[in-house]
Order: sequence, then C-alpha cells, then structure tokens
Amino acid sequence: MGRKTQILLCAVSTLACMAGSQAMAQSSSGGNSEPAKGIVQAPDSAVDIVVTARRRSESLQNVPQTVSAVTGDAIKKLNITQFQDVASVVPGLSLNNGSVSGGRAPAPSIRGVTYDGSTQASPTVDIYLNEVPFGASEAFQAMYDVNGLEVLRGPQGTLRGRTAPSGAILISTRKANTHEWGGYVSGLGSSLSAINAQGALNAPIIKDVLAVRVAGLVDQNDADNIHSINSGLHPYRNTTSGRVNLSFTPTDSFDANVMYQRMDNSSRVFTQVVGPGAPGGVTALAPANYNGPALQARDRMGVDDAPRDGTLRSNQVIASANWQVLGHRLSYIGGWNWGGTTTHSALDYGNALVGNTYYQDIATNSRNVSQEVRLSSVGNKLIDYTIGYFNYLSVSSTGGQQPATSLAGAFGNPAQPSPYVFNPKYVLPAFITVRSRQLEASVFANASLHLGDRLEVAGGLRRIVSSTDDTQLVMLGAGMIARQLPFPCSLAGFGSTYPGYCDIPIAASTTPVQNASRNQKDKPWIYNASVRYRFSRDVLAYANVGTSWRRGAVNITIQNAANDPTLGAYTFLPNETSTSYEAGLKTTWLDRRLRVNVAGFYHKFKGLLFQLNGIPIVQNNGASTFVSYGPLNVGADAIVKGFDVDAAFQATPRWSIALALSYADGKVNNQSIPCNDSNFDGVADTGTATLAGFQAAKTSVARCVSKQAVSRDPVWNATLQSEYHMPVGQSEGYLRGLLNYYPSNSRANAGFVAPSYGLLNLFAGVRAPDGRWDIGVFARNVTGTGVQLTQESSYLTPPAGTDAVFGTSGYRYASYTRPREVGVSVRFAFGAR
Repeated sequence: MGRKTQILLCAVSTLACMAGSQAMAQSSSGGNSEPAKGIVQAPDSAVDIVVTARRRSESLQNVPQTVSAVTGDAIKKLNITQFQDVASVVPGLSLNNGSVSGGRAPAPSIRGVTYDGSTQASPTVDIYLNEVPFGASEAFQAMYDVNGLEVLRGPQGTLRGRTAPSGAILISTRKANTHEWGGYVSGLGSSLSAINAQGALNAPIIKDVLAVRVAGLVDQNDADNIHSINSGLHPYRNTTSGRVNLSFTPTDSFDANVMYQRMDNSSRVFTQVVGPGAPGGVTALAPANYNGPALQARDRMGVDDAPRDGTLRSNQVIASANWQVLGHRLSYIGGWNWGGTTTHSALDYGNALVGNTYYQDIATNSRNVSQEVRLSSVGNKLIDYTIGYFNYLSVSSTGGQQPATSLAGAFGNPAQPSPYVFNPKYVLPAFITVRSRQLEASVFANASLHLGDRLEVAGGLRRIVSSTDDTQLVMLGAGMIARQLPFPCSLAGFGSTYPGYCDIPIAASTTPVQNASRNQKDKPWIYNASVRYRFSRDVLAYANVGTSWRRGAVNITIQNAANDPTLGAYTFLPNETSTSYEAGLKTTWLDRRLRVNVAGFYHKFKGLLFQLNGIPIVQNNGASTFVSYGPLNVGADAIVKGFDVDAAFQATPRWSIALALSYADGKVNNQSIPCNDSNFDGVADTGTATLAGFQAAKTSVARCVSKQAVSRDPVWNATLQSEYHMPVGQSEGYLRGLLNYYPSNSRANAGFVAPSYGLLNLFAGVRAPDGRWDIGVFARNVTGTGVQLTQESSYLTPPAGTDAVFGTSGYRYASYTRPREVGVSVRFAFGAR
C-alpha cells in the first residue's frame, strides 16, 4: 500500500488510525525507510498500521513489542494541542505536567513506575523529537505541525539514544515536501480561555530536490485552572514557537534534512489545597482560619498570596542525512539544544503569612549535544543489521536562592509575632548552586535474522561509557535577629527596630550547609533479544527480554548531609539496573477488519529510583535543627507486573471503534525504605514526627519494610473511542467520542483513595471529503465529572520554620479533574499539507 493510499484510508475510513492503536506513516521516521524483509507482509487494510519502532517501516502487527501511537491526523481529529493530552488516548501513559504537589518537574511515566523529573536521574521514559533526545520541559508545551507520535513500552536503548527502562515517546514533526506547494492554518478556542492558532507553509525551491517548510504556533490557556482566594491574578500558560525545516534530495540514494525550532513559554500557576485551614491556638494573633477558609477539592482553589511565575526559552537544531551505497545505508543524525528556565515561586502555599510571602528564585541554563552515526543493511532478505555510535553531552548550571530559616523579628515584635507582618531582613537566605556535566558515549549493534517467512530472531547490544561531574553547593546568607540584651543596644553598636530588642547582625556562613560532588564513570552493558513466529497471515506470537540501566538519583534539598552519614547516603543514590520480560499475541479477524493484540510483562528492578512524598527528615541549616517534610528520592528493589490490550474494529465502512486497556502493578519488593513513622515502631503512619522523637530514636530518617506501590497512577485504565461519518450534501459530517475510565486509586497518596470515574469527550462537525477544510465543535468532560484525584497525607509545612511560630497550615496539596470545556475549531489546508 502506497503512502498516499495509506493517508487517505486514515483520513476517511477508520478510527484505527486515531489513537492507542494508531501509528505514524514512514515520513515520520528519521531512520531506515526500508520495509521489513523475509516476513509475511500483511495486505492493504485499514487496520494494518505502519510504525517505525525498530527504526524501519513495518506493520504494527509485525513488531515484537507493545507499541501505541497517534497519527498527525488523529491529533487534528481530537483537537490535541497540548502534549499532556496525548495521555487521554494512550492507556497507561501518565504525563505529569508539573502542576501537582508544589510544581513537580514535568515527566512521562508508563508501565507501573512513576517518574519525577526532580529526582535528577535520567527518565524512565525518554522523549525523542525527530529521533533526537528531547527535554521534558520543552516537550510539555503546545504541539503543532506534528506528523505523528509513537509510545514504545518496555526497556529502550539498544536501538536509539539513551537507555530507559519503561519506554520511549517518539515525536515526529512534518518535513518539507519537495514535490508540491501546500500548507494549512487552524484555530481553536474554548470556554476555558484556551486559544490555539497554528499554521504551516510548504514551498519547493527546486522541484523534487530542495524545499522549505515554515510552521508557527501561538497558544494561550489557563494552565491548570487553579485560582487563589487571596489573589486577583489569573493563571495562564502562553507559548509561542516557530520552526523552519529544509529538505534536500538531490538523488534517489541521498537525502538530508535540517530543522530549527525556537520556543518561548511563560506561565503563572497557583497551588491547589484542601483542608479546614489553620486550627489556631498557637498565638492570639493567629486564630483558627486566619490563613483562609475551609476548602474542598471541588473548589479548585489555593490560598497563595502570590503565584509561581516561570519562563522557558528553547532552541533546537536537528540535522540528519542518509546515503544509500553498496547495499547499505549510512545515516547521521545530530541535535543541538540550548536555552534555560527561570522561576519566581511564592513558597507560602498554606498562606501562613497573610499578605506576604517567601520567594524562591531559580535560573537554569543548559546545553545538550547529541550525535549518532549508524550503518544499516538494505535489501538483505536473510538478515537486517545495524551498527552505530552514539554520543550525548549535557551541561547545565542552576543558581538561585530561597529562605532557609526565619529568625526572631521576622514577624514583627518577637514578644507578640503576627502573621500579618513580615520583615525579610530577619530571614537567612540559602544560596544554591548546582552544576552538572554528563557525557555518554556508546557503541551498539542490532540484527534480525529471518528464518523463512514465519520465524524471526532478533537481538541488540549496547556498550555504554557514562561519566558525570555534579556539584551541589548551598551557602547560608547574612541576616538579622532581634534579641533582648541587659544593656542599651547602642552600647554594643546595634540598632533597634522593636522596643526592648536589639538588631544583632548574623554574618553569612563561610561553611557550606551542603557541599556535595559526584565525579563518576560507569561502563554498563545493556541488551535485548526477541523471537516472533507467524502462525498465519492473521496470527503472530512473540517474546522478548531487555535490560536497562540508569545513573543514581540526587537529593538536592538535603542540608547538613556532610555531617550526617544517614542523610549523606541519600545525597547521591546508587545506580539502577533492571530486566524486563514480555510475551504477546497479535491477531487480525473478520477479513482484517478487526485487530486484537494482547501482551503481558514482568519487570524486575534492582535499586529502582523513585520519589517518596511527605517524608520527615531532620535537617540543620547552620542556624537551627528542625524536622522538614517533603519529597525524598530513594532506591529500592521492585517488581512490576502487567498486561496491555489493544483492539480496533471497522464495524461498517462508516463506523469504527477502538478499545485499549493497560494494567501495571509495581511494588517495592520487601525493602526497608524511608517512611513517615511518627512513633518509630517500624510501621508507616500518618502521625506528626517531632524532633524529640527523632533524637530519642537516634536517627534523622525513619525506615519501614515496605511493599508499597512505585506508581501514583491507578493500577489500570482504559480508553474507548468511536467515529461515525456520513455525507452531508457535498461535505461530510462526523461524530467522534472518546471515553477514558479510571478505577479507584489508593496509590497516589497514603491514607487517601480517589474514587473511580470516567471522562467523556465528544467531537462533531463537517469537513471536505478530501480533508481540505474542517469546522467542528467539541466538549471535553461532557458530563462535568468532578473527582478529587490526590491529597497529600501531611499538612503543608510553611517555609523557613513558620509553623514553629504560628502552627500548622491546616491545608494539604490536592488535585481535581478539570471542569467541562466547550470549544470550536476550524482548519483550512491546501496542497502538500
């Protein structure tokens, strides 16, 4: 089946090209375009989708692993403009956009393991833009001019880029077409203040030889739609981006492509909280509910006086070239990314200080360079093989400051502190410097042996040389403390702000609160092997095994680690290794109108890197010793078991339906890990740990033997989609539905269970039969389903020891489903779109 025929089938006849069960056409691949050799090729059909998971074009039904993908056509049909919305059509994929629980770094997660970008470890799921490693912060923005997206499940690393234990996400942008002019413009607006405008123009410069494609985007939305009762500001996330793509095909045996992309993003978000508010009783000036009213999750509110503001700037250059010679293809692909982020974050999420707040200011600059050269066989019917070299350099520098501790005088007269008064000169700041240089060089080889038309045996091997040079430095700055003295302040040369109290300067510390460095080189091997057997045209069975490796995570918030061996052990965690086993069956039925694929997997981790939340630890910032609650990165042995189901059915020429389900249950394998154990009996609880309790137990971190989940997502979820279209005069009308179902979830937070729920999205409109134009309306969360999804087990701890003065905030982090959204979309295209 030719590519144009394939695209037409996807455009007019089947939902199977829409999601979870769909995949990109070969034009999305930056790799080998040669079809698979020596196997039974499926005939042309609407459910026979072409994927590039193994860096060559082949039917989804021939790939010996679980692959979920979304075509560019499906992205348009479902009005997907934000990267995180892809999760709604790929079961088991979690795309945390960084807005939950105090602004976790954005990160994808899949197959029973939740990954937090703030762990500083390499991802469990790697993201690639046009086959080049791509940062999550850049990926988690608005998408435009996308050709397709594939989600590969299971260990990755022998075929492309970096090693990742859980999977990879491949994003492909549209390349320039050297044959004909074309382009498109589209716009979308919704009731949640979302505006998305994008377009592209494709222009051949030398027909069939040289062409350029220019694309652009303006996207505005209300971020996570969380407001604050104490601020009149509105949340937002604004993205502007432009992309230029140049394609050069001087001969049939050589092609080259260069892309440049610039992206700028700015955002303002508040933190959603729930709870009764402050209980009061600590001081007369901080009575019950002084910091805000009782809030429930359905209120979708925070109590911050000020938001978290952030900016992102990103530049990306990707260059690729392929030369076919002497029965081989020599390929090069290189990527250069540079840019940075800044955040100005109000840290007083519980509003302990009314009308005032603490701030954290952080700026990060980064530079990443990726290079890959590979040689692949072409036209060999017995064996396909690839050998190559990969090099990846990442350099980043982070600097900033945040409050370390509040001293007497910070909240007015020490004799009667007030949460309505704040004087920052009585706060000691912490200055943070983090520098990182990571280099990975590797050689790899992959081969597929075709033993007749039915049996294939394949394997891959990669030798990695990974080095890192990390430095973390935290210094305590200067401040002031108000103290009573038995003599006039002027005799000691001190001033006085409060009657009876002297302002005593505290010099900046000359000894770092934290000074940790890691200079480490590792040389791991990883491998994968698979076997598949085709029993008939419609039935294929496969099994595979793969290993993975990740460098240990980092805890950058630990203070006094150099003087506390227990805390020091958590500064830099050991490396992680894992082995995954998968077996599956891929089938088609009813003259290939029905596809049913099932797969099961077993994944064993040694030292799995993940993040625990609400863990109390004893810290010392140079001025005081205190108990802090927060996230803590850990490593522990774990086992993940699960299965995936993918089905697509072309019921009639006009009606199609697709179902996908993913189940993954990952748990710590009876390991002793940090926990909240307020009475130190070895059993995790929800009590409040005290400094006296830690001192009596002679430890700074409590530990419990655990079988807890290593994912915060539900153990399974499913999607159901359907589309029906019919003639409407000279046009075509359509109705699409997307239903997501999530069971009850007790894994997100200790002591909290999210109820089961479903989200229904509907899309309707008219379009030209050839897809030149489309006018539609849509509604997301049609039924207005409202469900609380998370609730942290412990109350928010105000920054810099405020709780010691005014007591607990009475609020917890929480999240809630987004409200109903209604909108309209229009699109016009011409020529090569």
